[in-house]
Amino acid sequence: AAEADARKKAEQASQGAADGEARSREIARFVSLIGRQVQGSWTRPLKLESKGLKCTIQVRLKPDGRVVANSVKIIESSGNPVFDRSVEQAVYRSEPLPVPPGPLFESFRELTFVFRPSD
Repeated sequence: AAEADARKKAEQASQGAADGEARSREIARFVSLIGRQVQGSWTRPLKLESKGLKCTIQVRLKPDGRVVANSVKIIESSGNPVFDRSVEQAVYRSEPLPVPPGPLFESFRELTFVFRPSD
């Protein structure tokens, strides 16, 4: 009986790990979708050489993918305020952002991601 109990616990742990991996993959998929959508809404500021620039953005989202008003923040600046501001604006223009339904959305209520222009 103890052996069967141990086997059952091992199976549950294995299933939990598999569920965690699936959850991580799904989160990564939605973060990638959001990044692509923001990229598509981004307009390169005139005379800005964006090669090598990147910034880290934090945004608060509603369950419908809309951005909470005034919640887009630059967490780590690119060092170029014009670039940073253009990325903030792109996030707002991108809404509604693709977010997962159900309990997985909780991982997206406050989202942080790195924006790099695709030059």
